[in-house]
Amino acid sequence: MATQEYAHGRRGGVTGYLLKLIRESVPATQEHLAIALSVERATVQSWESGRRPFTSVAFGQAIAIRQKLTMLGANAVLVDALDDAAEADLILAAVLDPHVERTDVTQQPLGWSVLTQRLTDLVLWAVLGQPPTFLRDLPIRGRRRGPVAAGPLVPVDERAAFFTHLRVLAERAISRRNPHVLLHRQACFLAGTDPTGTSAAWLTQRDARNSRPPTRFQTWTPLWPDARSVATSLANQGDPEPLRDFIARAHPDDTCERAALNYSAYWVGEVPHRQRDDSFMPLALADWRGARLLRHLVERLDDSRVFVDLNIHNTWALLTARRQLALDDPAVGRSLIERSTILLDGHSISEQSRRELTSIVYSLRTDGLTGTGTGR
Repeated sequence: MATQEYAHGRRGGVTGYLLKLIRESVPATQEHLAIALSVERATVQSWESGRRPFTSVAFGQAIAIRQKLTMLGANAVLVDALDDAAEADLILAAVLDPHVERTDVTQQPLGWSVLTQRLTDLVLWAVLGQPPTFLRDLPIRGRRRGPVAAGPLVPVDERAAFFTHLRVLAERAISRRNPHVLLHRQACFLAGTDPTGTSAAWLTQRDARNSRPPTRFQTWTPLWPDARSVATSLANQGDPEPLRDFIARAHPDDTCERAALNYSAYWVGEVPHRQRDDSFMPLALADWRGARLLRHLVERLDDSRVFVDLNIHNTWALLTARRQLALDDPAVGRSLIERSTILLDGHSISEQSRRELTSIVYSLRTDGLTGTGTGR
C-alpha cells in the first residue's frame, strides 16, 4: 500500500509554511488561531513547523479547518493552494525516500497526475527556495523579527538527494516492460531545474537514448510530451538548441499544436480539472478561453527567459487559433507588440521565432493596435 510505504517519510514543510502565511493573512497569532480552530496552540505550532504534518489531519477535520480559515478572512488564494501544498509534501516525501531505488514506481505521486505550475512551484519552493509565482503579487506581511525561515526550504543534503533521486526514478520508469512515461517526463522536467548543472549531462543522454527525434514525429503520441520535457529541461540547463529543434520540427500537424496549447493552458490553470495523464493534450481546444494563458505568455516574452522561443511559438499558435484574444484586452495586445519589438531588435531568438513575432506584430497592427511605451 502506498500509505504504508510513505508513512515513515511524511512531510509537512510546504503545507506548514503555507499555513503560517494563511494565519498571518488573517492576521492572527498562533494562540488566537488555535482558539478559533478548537485545537491546542502547540498543535498549530507543530503544523506550521512541519513536525506534525497537516496532511495527517483527518479529512473531515481538514475541510472544517479550511472553512474556518475562510470565515476568519484568510487570503483565499493561499487557502485554495492548500491541496497543492499537501501534494507537494507527498511528492517530496516519495522522491526523497532513502529506498527510492527499490520502491514501486507506480506508487510514485510524481507520476499520478500531470503537474501544474502551482504544484511545481510549491515543490521547487522547498528544493530551491524560490517563492511560487502565485505568491509574488500577494500582500505578504512584513519581515518577521529574529532568525525565521523565509520559506519551507529543505536541508542542503536533501536538496542534492532530490535531483539524484529524480534521475534514479526516470531511469527506472523508462526501463520497465511497460514504461511509466508520465513519471519519466516529469522527473526529467524537474531535473532540469537542478542549479548545480549535475543533471545536464544526464539529460543530454536521455535526449539521445530515449526521446523520439523531432523529425520522426508525424503526429502526437504519448512520447511527444516526453521529448518536449527533455528539450525544455536541456534549455533550463543552458542548451537551447534541442528545444529550438523541437519547436521547429515536432509540430507537423494541428494535433501537435493543439497539444502544446492545451498543455500550456492546463499549466497556468485554465483547464478546470487535474488530468491523470497526457491524453488530454491533443483533444479539441475547449473548456478554456485563453486570456490567462495569453497574459502568462506575454509577460514571459523576454530574452532573459530560457524558454523565450517556446513562449513565442505558443503565443503565435494561440493567436492563430484565437486571434480575438489580443483585441479583447488591448493592454495585453499593446504589451505584446512592445515586447515583440524589443525581441526583434535583438539577436537572442531563433529565426523561426523572428518570423512568428513579425507575423504577430503585423496582424495586431493591422487590427489597429500599437505600443504605448510600457514594454518591460
